[in-house]
Amino acid sequence: MEIDAVGAAEHQMDDQHGDDGAWATRAPRTMTTLMVGKLVRAGAGEQLCRVRNISATGMMLETPFPLREGDRIAVELRCGQLLEGAIMWTSAGRAGVQFTAPIDVEEVLATAKGSSPAARLRRAVPRAPRFHITTTARLVCNSVSHIVLMENLSQSGARLRLSNQPDLDRVMTLVIPGLKPRSCSIRWSDGEAAGVAFIDMIPYAELATWLAEVQPAS
Repeated sequence: MEIDAVGAAEHQMDDQHGDDGAWATRAPRTMTTLMVGKLVRAGAGEQLCRVRNISATGMMLETPFPLREGDRIAVELRCGQLLEGAIMWTSAGRAGVQFTAPIDVEEVLATAKGSSPAARLRRAVPRAPRFHITTTARLVCNSVSHIVLMENLSQSGARLRLSNQPDLDRVMTLVIPGLKPRSCSIRWSDGEAAGVAFIDMIPYAELATWLAEVQPAS
């Protein structure tokens, strides 16, 4: 079991071309959006990115992580959707991606928002992308600090492995080295592991910088 928490990314669909005219002319029905995703590149671990616009044949990414023309990448959106392709150009923290195969843009966006027929049937709640980073952290409750093993992290929560049984819904503080301490509550526990939800989400810039530091480019 893991946390199913809704990410903070908001989606805006626009059938008209956005401000990025040079990119928008590359494919019909380019849609402006703002989706947070997990960027995966061989040798670079898992990084944070934003999808700024998308069409059936490609997308434009925004990420502080350095990418190179020709890199093969994959971007995981909320609900686990995976978009694969190759970097065609890079410029000032942005990159153009050509998909390996065409996609159904409206279906991708609907699934990411949890509004597709399949998602409604499953009553699936969109969740923020999770990053599989293993590190020790501290869970502080009533001024008592417990050492825990963090197994994954998202903007909205984390999965922890701990030795003692926590109290559900009790507000605690999770201290992860390199990130600001975050108030959180236990959402589930199976005796050995627990899922915590943050009271306030980790800001995009803070998490993106941290991921790049703990998983430097190779």
